[in-house]
Amino acid sequence: MSNWGQATKRGAHVSTFFFVYTVVIILVCFSAAVLALSAYVVSHRKRLILQAIFFGAYTFEEISIFYEEWLFQNQPVDPGTYYEIFNPVIRILLGAAVLASLWIMLLRILDVSDKRVRWVPPCVFVVLCAVVVLLMPYGRVRQWCFYTLRQLFILFALSFAVYMWKTSKDEAYRARLYKLRHRLLILAILWACILVEDTFIILIAPIPSHDSEFLLLYLSQRNFSENLMMLYIAYFCVKQSLESLTLRFEAPPVAAQEGDLDNHIEEILPSFASKHKLSPREREVLALVIEGKDNRTIANELILSEGTIKTHVHNITRKCGVTNREELKQAFWSN
Repeated sequence: MSNWGQATKRGAHVSTFFFVYTVVIILVCFSAAVLALSAYVVSHRKRLILQAIFFGAYTFEEISIFYEEWLFQNQPVDPGTYYEIFNPVIRILLGAAVLASLWIMLLRILDVSDKRVRWVPPCVFVVLCAVVVLLMPYGRVRQWCFYTLRQLFILFALSFAVYMWKTSKDEAYRARLYKLRHRLLILAILWACILVEDTFIILIAPIPSHDSEFLLLYLSQRNFSENLMMLYIAYFCVKQSLESLTLRFEAPPVAAQEGDLDNHIEEILPSFASKHKLSPREREVLALVIEGKDNRTIANELILSEGTIKTHVHNITRKCGVTNREELKQAFWSN
């Protein structure tokens, strides 16, 4: 077989791989968005809307990349435009939607409601992207800076979460964040892989020849480590959405509670109560205990005697394998 024929065969194999690979990423992200939206309909949890926006925006971005790959797959590489940033406005807007929804989800976990903290970082990201596109000269460094701004945003978000955990004096708050340490560590490792991959492909690796089997890798404008990070996030979001749908099917939702603490309790309570086989009344008492209310206050709210509340609390601690309220709170937030 001629060299041209071998190159064509390799190109066909790579094209098939990229086709299947991209379709899988799109389907996973689209499914995560649809499940989150479905779970929101039955549970009315705002974080699910944010998840839907997060995966929806990323799905549209993958579709746009997929379209560009197939549009340019049979065209020769033009060294004069190789490091061009295609459709920068769409890239900036979709990137901002992905990062802003991720950032707001993190702030809800951290109980940060300040609107300036919520919106200033995404706005700064958009401005910096525009500065790179409009003011930096064409070349490797411009393209690298444009895509690396995403990684700087993610690094900022991860650092902010660590800062909030280290500086808080609320033990229940710290315990709730501490159980996320492994997920944050994996995200940090994936973040480093994304940065290394972008740095190598954009700043170090040479422009491939037209018959190179790695041509589509360079033309795809994608980052495999970033795709892996999205799949990792999708796993937990899909799992949460399915659990929410299952729990709501088994126990239809009551009126929504207000406040960050109540929101966190409501999210954890169904699975915690199911795990320890608590009765419906014990679930009510447990929620009020976690809020920090004493037996008399709980008795007044539930219109029960204080002795009955003491019995319920004793039964709850026994079923959960703890000896007092503080241990019960630690077990609940570590669930």
